[in-house]
Amino acid sequence: MENKEAIVSTLESTFSELDKAIKRFDESTFNQKPAKGGWTPAQVAQHLALAGTGIDGVLLGETRTTEGAPDRQVESIKEVFLNFDLKMTSPDFIDPADEVYDQKVLIAQLKNVGETLVKLVNDLDLSPTCLAFEVPVWGFMTRLEIIYFVIYHTQRHTRQLQQISF
Repeated sequence: MENKEAIVSTLESTFSELDKAIKRFDESTFNQKPAKGGWTPAQVAQHLALAGTGIDGVLLGETRTTEGAPDRQVESIKEVFLNFDLKMTSPDFIDPADEVYDQKVLIAQLKNVGETLVKLVNDLDLSPTCLAFEVPVWGFMTRLEIIYFVIYHTQRHTRQLQQISF
């Protein structure tokens, strides 16, 4: 298992890259549909905000001792989210609505998600399995796996933002 300093560093760089990717867009393009279709940059950011909001409640919620390695599913999570040839659909509960979003509000929400996760990584034992939420495909995950889920999910959508053109 990676040490906490490495995890924190990865979280900080991941959310820094996300912030830069969102700020590439001005007010006129942030809520504009890309030339190739798909979500607007604002919808991508909203999707990440929906996915990250409340994750602290899962990490701080009921847990059980993990049987096996706490990072057992990390490689699988990485392989799925960083396989950019793989097309995915979002679960309804984190599917962004087709509406106009405030860029500054989303940047602040996502910054808060990143900062909260950094604090929790530093404060918590990452090996227990969280029981407050069962992740589609992977099931109940350890705190460490959830952190990496957020990292790789964010990296995937940061790349998506970097590739949007009008």
